[in-house]
Amino acid sequence: HDGPFAAWYPMTFVMSFVWVSAFSMVIAAVVSHWGELSGVPRAFLGLAIISIGAEVPDTIQSVTVARRGYGSMAVSNSFGSQIINILLGLGMPWAISNCAGQPISIVHVADIHRMGSLQALNVAVLSFALLGLALLRGRDKAVLTRSKGFALLAMYVLAVGSYSVMSFAGRGTRDRPVAVPVHG
Repeated sequence: HDGPFAAWYPMTFVMSFVWVSAFSMVIAAVVSHWGELSGVPRAFLGLAIISIGAEVPDTIQSVTVARRGYGSMAVSNSFGSQIINILLGLGMPWAISNCAGQPISIVHVADIHRMGSLQALNVAVLSFALLGLALLRGRDKAVLTRSKGFALLAMYVLAVGSYSVMSFAGRGTRDRPVAVPVHG
């Protein structure tokens, strides 16, 4: 708090965002280019490669707090990080682009719908595993056991596998880009 470089903390905080932004742009460009060269759908690469890299720090944080006995904080971290990713991670760039008068093209809408459907199923299974079983058993708190943890890992593998099959089976039936109109 009161070290010789304490005055630099705000600058280092801002620079961390700059570095994360720069590396994110590089990763997105490389993975997107790799997808174009290999013919692998971008939505699949986002789900299978980029999302794993983005979740490693969240996983480390959740494991750390869970080992300290704060299971609720670990679960809240996993939900909270996804809410931030979706609402801020998509909402802010889209709002800025629209305010700047640049339309946003969303391509392969069917891929995104398939991914969203699988995510909705995952959320339903997670909610049932955490809350539904506790309510059915008349408990006042949810318990995440080892078997539930393995079941959730199996759901992840099943979801990515299912999405892979859907993505590659549906090749050739791609949607046209949809431009999001600028309002205002």
